[in-house]
Amino acid sequence: MITLRLDTKSGVPPYLQIAQQIRHALVARVLKPGDQLPTVKQVVTQLGINPNTVFKAYRELEHEGLVEGRPGAGTFVLRRPPGPTSGAHASLAR
Repeated sequence: MITLRLDTKSGVPPYLQIAQQIRHALVARVLKPGDQLPTVKQVVTQLGINPNTVFKAYRELEHEGLVEGRPGAGTFVLRRPPGPTSGAHASLAR
């Protein structure tokens, strides 16, 4: 399970912060295809924000094709975002 955090002083809208943290979790392989994201209710309780903020973040990730909302079941990871090739990772590691 991923733990989300908000930085109220960053100037970045909360929904973008949530979406970015989920993207990072996908790239870092903390989340993988088939995993369920926290429910909107869980995120609202955890962060003390409006449910529409969470819906907006999840909607953005859906539009990118990264997650899929399943009525009555939750939101699930479909794929990782495109990123650097494995060769690029190797050169960065050097």
